[in-house]
Amino acid sequence: TRRKCGGRSALEKMKKFMIHLLVYISTAAAAVLSIIQAGKQILPWIAGIVVYVLAAVLLTLSCVFFYHDLRENVIKKILEVIKKNPLGERFLADYTFRTILTTLPAFLINVAYTVYNGVIGIMNQSVWFITMAVYYSLLGIMRYRAVSTGRKISRLDDREQIRKKELSVIKTDGILLLVLNLALSGVVLLTIAQDTAKRYSEIMVISIAAYTFYKITMAVVNMVKVRKTKSPILITIRNIGAADALVSMLTLQAAMFASFQDKNSLNTNQMNAITGLSVCILISILGISMIWYAWKKKKES
Repeated sequence: TRRKCGGRSALEKMKKFMIHLLVYISTAAAAVLSIIQAGKQILPWIAGIVVYVLAAVLLTLSCVFFYHDLRENVIKKILEVIKKNPLGERFLADYTFRTILTTLPAFLINVAYTVYNGVIGIMNQSVWFITMAVYYSLLGIMRYRAVSTGRKISRLDDREQIRKKELSVIKTDGILLLVLNLALSGVVLLTIAQDTAKRYSEIMVISIAAYTFYKITMAVVNMVKVRKTKSPILITIRNIGAADALVSMLTLQAAMFASFQDKNSLNTNQMNAITGLSVCILISILGISMIWYAWKKKKES
């Protein structure tokens, strides 16, 4: 019986490995084809759109599989070492503590981007860079508020005070998300009107695409997780991450068109306008849902 179970387990592992390998190879092939299509237009317009969608789906699936493989073969061994430290054990066991702690690097990146775009915008008198600085500053403010409040309430024992602070954060950050949409709308309009999208090399675009789809995948996974916890702080942090991922997707599309697309073969302004409008609508929904959540919970209490 043990031999049969061991053989079946080995067969299942081999089957999983082959499926993952097939997805990785298909993703690489679809990515190469989409880049060639973006630059050379070897396929009809409809077929090109199908290729782009297929490449996006496969890349997202590959990110999920890669995370799973990495977790099974590498991360599991690292976690065993981390658990031996009290702080590491809390980091692994407490989801709220882990979420707040892992948000700090994203906040520091927001600060760096704000300073960079602000300095470049002032030196060159560029409206586009100044608008981007406003966008990243708002994103950083929202993350800082959520993380700072999360740290403060972790020391409180009064449930009523904790609830008030949590609802205040999710309401304020929901309003800031709507304000963020104004800055984002400015970025979209400037990208279309002044052709301000940055141009990158093929390797850089592929790297940005991989990171963007990873952010989108993790944003979806994390949003599903926090809905179960019903924690306003965690919902706020994850909604901010989702908004960031959506904007990254818009930036990626603009960068791909600017780097590879022959402007005479496709109306890039129309595509960027459609995607930009969709992203703005989704972020508005996130902001309104946060404000509605705070109002509803306050009314219930």
